[in-house]
Amino acid sequence: MKIDELLKKEIDEQMEKIQAPSSMYEFAKNIKEESEKRADYEKSTRKKRGWRKSQFVIAAVISLGVLTGSAFLNPAMAEVMSKIPYLGQVFHKPIQVVISETLEKEGYKPNGIGMGIWGQKALFDIRLKGTEEYVKQEEDKVLRILTETLEKRGYDNYELRVSSDTNEVSPKLNEIEKQREELGEKLMSDLQEAGYPIMNVNAYSPVVSVYIPITDEAKKVEIYKAAIELLKANETPKQVQVITRDLSEEEIESRWMPVTLSIQEEFFLKKVYKVADIRYSYKPEKVSITIMTNMKSSDPETKEIVTKIRKEITEFLDSEEVKRMTENQKYELIIQDKNGNDFP
Repeated sequence: MKIDELLKKEIDEQMEKIQAPSSMYEFAKNIKEESEKRADYEKSTRKKRGWRKSQFVIAAVISLGVLTGSAFLNPAMAEVMSKIPYLGQVFHKPIQVVISETLEKEGYKPNGIGMGIWGQKALFDIRLKGTEEYVKQEEDKVLRILTETLEKRGYDNYELRVSSDTNEVSPKLNEIEKQREELGEKLMSDLQEAGYPIMNVNAYSPVVSVYIPITDEAKKVEIYKAAIELLKANETPKQVQVITRDLSEEEIESRWMPVTLSIQEEFFLKKVYKVADIRYSYKPEKVSITIMTNMKSSDPETKEIVTKIRKEITEFLDSEEVKRMTENQKYELIIQDKNGNDFP
């Protein structure tokens, strides 16, 4: 059974027989609805703002873009992820689930665990049920508990924020989401006005992704240069990646989702790896995983770190459990320096 089908089936079953925070149910519904919407990928170009906003719920989970409010892993996905080996061949739950369960064990009532990347650091936005006064009173204790939990996994590249669920969204995360959404909308509009066939623009990650339905390399280079110039003109210089998107890639991406989430948790949450971003290309012939680092080739520790990254990911992807989940699909692993050059 495919991952999307498994999610739909398990979500329906879980919602019938378990009790959970209403926010968890809402997110589970979003997962099911968005899975169905993704089948209409090409049609979505006519639904600019609405589609991009709804796509953010799913795409952010995959790429660790900013998640706010109640957007955290649903029970079905947590169950799937707990059945694959983590890097280092250890089976365990996603960190958002661990945080939620830890807080519940301590007597707190989490109502949302947001997780995203901002400024090359993982940012957790933990929302608790209760008044602002209560949450402020308990904040130091909650931060201490969660810091110990994260440190047990060796995670040291993160920031924790605790807020009351009476607040709609953390102001900082709300501003981040707004800025990135506006940036993506403007770039997409500008490129379309320039006559380019743009399917979508995702500006939630450190590298802006521009999705197009064509494979012509010369046209891709042309669109890349146009995007770079438009971002500079708007005083928002960023890296850009132009990606050819095919509908068949959606199924592959869904199948790989638990695997890519595991990779991202490990490498974004540990400073030692110096990871700036992780990008994926889902092609029928092979899946490409690109680890973009902040390292220079000349740095003395670079070779050792690159070797460790390659070893950890390769052993993980070559495990029998992951091979079964990805249907033994071929893959390539690319590790780059801070200038975008491939390490040998």
